[in-house]
Order: sequence, then C-alpha cells, then structure tokens
Amino acid sequence: MARTVGEKASRVTLLVLGLAAVAGPPFGCDGGHNNGPAAAGETTTDAVLVDLLSAVGQEVVLPTLDEVIQSADDLSVATEAWAQATEGGDLGDAEQLAAQDAFYAAMRAWQMVEVHQLGPAAPSGKAIGGEDIRDAAYSWPTVNPCRVDQETVAQAWDDPDFYSGNLVNVYGLDAIGYLLFAPANENTCVDLFDINSEGTWDDLGAQGVATNRAQYAHALSVHYTGTLEDLRDAWAPEGLDFSGVLGSAPNETYATATDALNAVFNALFYLETVTKDDKLARPMGKRDCDAQACPSDVEDPWSGYSIDWVGSNLDGFERLFTGGEGTGMDDLLVAWGHADLAERMLQNIDAAQAVVEQTEGQLSDLVSTDPEAVAPLYAAIKAITDDLKGDLATVLVLEIPSEAAGDND
Repeated sequence: MARTVGEKASRVTLLVLGLAAVAGPPFGCDGGHNNGPAAAGETTTDAVLVDLLSAVGQEVVLPTLDEVIQSADDLSVATEAWAQATEGGDLGDAEQLAAQDAFYAAMRAWQMVEVHQLGPAAPSGKAIGGEDIRDAAYSWPTVNPCRVDQETVAQAWDDPDFYSGNLVNVYGLDAIGYLLFAPANENTCVDLFDINSEGTWDDLGAQGVATNRAQYAHALSVHYTGTLEDLRDAWAPEGLDFSGVLGSAPNETYATATDALNAVFNALFYLETVTKDDKLARPMGKRDCDAQACPSDVEDPWSGYSIDWVGSNLDGFERLFTGGEGTGMDDLLVAWGHADLAERMLQNIDAAQAVVEQTEGQLSDLVSTDPEAVAPLYAAIKAITDDLKGDLATVLVLEIPSEAAGDND
C-alpha cells in the first residue's frame, strides 16, 4: 500500500533526526551538498544511502516477487483446470474465463517487477549483475503471436529442449496472455505459413485449438513460475543474495555506493523509456509511425488491459522510489534538504495513478479513434519523469541512462 506524503514526511523527519545524532552534521563536514552521496563522508546522507540500498532487495524486490510468485501459482492452477476441461471434449469456456482472471492478477503483479530491472532481472549487457531473467518471464516488445500459433499446432511444449531451442517470443507471460485471449479458432499467421498453406491449423478444429491452447498455456505457466523462483533465488539472502550485494556496496560488484544507487536510479527510468515512450507515446503517434497513431504497438491488445498495466508500472515505480516499507530515494532527498522535490514526486505519482483510474476504454481502441484521449495519462507520467531526469538527477548527482539522455519530450 502506498504511503501518503504526510506519512512519508513524518517518518523521514524522524529518520534524519535520529541519524543526525550519531552521524554528525548532514551533507558533509563543510555543510555543503555538491559532491554527491559517495563523497560526503560519514554523514546523515551516507547512513540514509546505506539504508536505501539495503531496502531495495529486502523491502521492494523480494516482497514484490513473493506476490508475483503467488499469482503465478494461481495462474498455473487455473490453466491446468482449463486444460483438463478441454481434454474431456469441452471447450472449457468457464475454465478459460477463470484462467483469464488469474492472468489479469498475474500480469498486474508482474508489471510492478518490470520497473525493478536491476541486477539479475536486467539485460546482461546493460546492467551490473544482469542475467537476462526478465525476458524469459515476459519478453514484450519481442512478441510474435504467429509463432505461438505455430507452436500451438506443433505441440512441442513438453520437449526437454523447447525453451532452450526457441526464442523468448514463444513462451512467457505475453505468450500465455495471447493463448488465453486470442479469438477462438483463429490464428494470426498469413496464408503462406505452413499452418495455413498445409491446412494443419484447420485440421485441429475448434476443439483441437482450444485443447492445444489450454495445454500450451498450462505448460508455459509452470515454466513462468519456475523462472520467477529463479529470479527470487538470485535476490534472496538464502540464495545468491544479490540483495546483500546491493546493500553492502562498495564491494567487488559495485565500486562505490553511488554506483549502486545509480543502478536503482536507472531502473526507475523504465517509467520514462518504456511506460511513457513505448507503451503510450508510440501507440499515440508521438514517436515513429510518421506521427500517426500506431495501435499495433499497444503492449497487450489481446486482453484489453494495457492501461491497467501502466497503472502497475506506476505502483512498481512508487515501491522502488519510496523503498517500500523501508528507506527510499525520497528519504535521501529529504536528507539532502530537498523535501519539496520528494513531496512533489510523490504527489505526481498519486496524480498519475488517479488518471489511470479515470481513463476508460481499451488503449488500442483509444489510440485508433482519438489518440488525444490518452494525452492526460501521458502528461501525468511525463510530470514524474521530467523530475526524474531533471531535478532528481541534478540534486543527487546521478547519471541518466544513455537511452534517456537525449530524450527531451
């Protein structure tokens, strides 16, 4: 549950006063605050920074992953029930609807983790400690529903090398969503693909398509749960303990505590480069598509819940920014004397979440008929990310990730 600005301010004030009693004057011995957190010495800000880095794993990533794993377990149970219903010669309509509900809960939970792409979840070539685990769980925008249709016909999802021998666009939460919400007995491949040119799709018939999709969705749900457990193990103290690596910086992984803080800061930019730019600006025609709306670029046109996924991104951003129930970047801002910026960012997060709730209709329909209907949501998120790459980066002396550095919109 999100903390209110007032609750946050009270807790931060107590934290700073308590730390000041044992850590000396804030902002370094000379009272200034222009050298960045790593250069401040043993000060109040250093103590807050240590608490912040320790909180990321223990108070943000691991509790969120626990929620995601529980929702994944529920999805696996629901897709198994769907598969069993279809095996009995039924289309399993009721069970499919229940599985769709379970998918909604699973995706709402996962979309918070989307914003926590640092360490093991992050791309190996992009972030310190990156292990590419995220793409195995959810590969958007690398999606290919036609390939999922082909695999629905091939029925190879139980082969031992299915996951190692295929690209991520045939498994993960995005593929599960397509299997659950795709139009009955239809595929997305053009006529020249073998499942259409050779008639193997039509040979399945309505019952065969329903059965194969249900079994495929269940197999992917089980694999998705396993991927999440791998990710949690990578963060957990009883596992590979990336939580401890981040919280104990400087160390062999992060040369300075500021490097570790910058990793957290970079993860927050998901809201800028993906949520704002890819999920909203591109479908609205603000990017690419020759200034025309691009409904085909909507994140999840099959379920129709794309706006809800934006709302979960905001929830994930808020958890990472505030440190969940622990110390967050807003606390560090208060310790640096920028409580006004912390309060403004929290208020803008609340405002954006309110706009999500007020936005009616499916994103694919809105951008097709009236892209400007999405403009308030875009503007609300932009208010957050403008501070992220502006005042927040400036006062904490943090490095903006390269993909966002030249983005002025």
